[in-house]
Amino acid sequence: MTPDQRDKAFEELEAEGAIRKTAVEGICFPLYFLAEDMPLAEAVLADAVDLRPRLEFLAPLDPMLWDRKLIEAIWDYQYSWEIYTPAEKRKFGYYVLPMVCGEKMAGRIEAAADRKAETLVIKNVWYEVGIRQTKKLNAAVDAAVGRLARFNGCSRITQ
Repeated sequence: MTPDQRDKAFEELEAEGAIRKTAVEGICFPLYFLAEDMPLAEAVLADAVDLRPRLEFLAPLDPMLWDRKLIEAIWDYQYSWEIYTPAEKRKFGYYVLPMVCGEKMAGRIEAAADRKAETLVIKNVWYEVGIRQTKKLNAAVDAAVGRLARFNGCSRITQ
């Protein structure tokens, strides 16, 4: 879509009541969310939702990562899927997953599933500047690694 086509599509969806426009402090362009999610948005604003931070890995093609300018504007986080980048030019790794912890992008992890050996290999973990490695953060990363291993059918984890 061209920017004009995208804007027209947003206008049409908003006029139909399918999406709602919102503003985010520090972001100079509008954002949109599904109108059906309005009760959730209201509950969040009313502090009526469990917002305890948790740590999750994002898949490189997760829709949340599609708008890299937005990701950088919100979290000051630059992400590039380096799978097609020659090895010598990679900043991080072949298949690196961003780590979201609460309201922050905490870092990234490179993990590879060896399904024949049922082993998840953790090749590297990088933390963003300003992220302190605490026992609580390490436990959250370990829990997320465990979920990733189970998702990939791996019963063992190595580093």
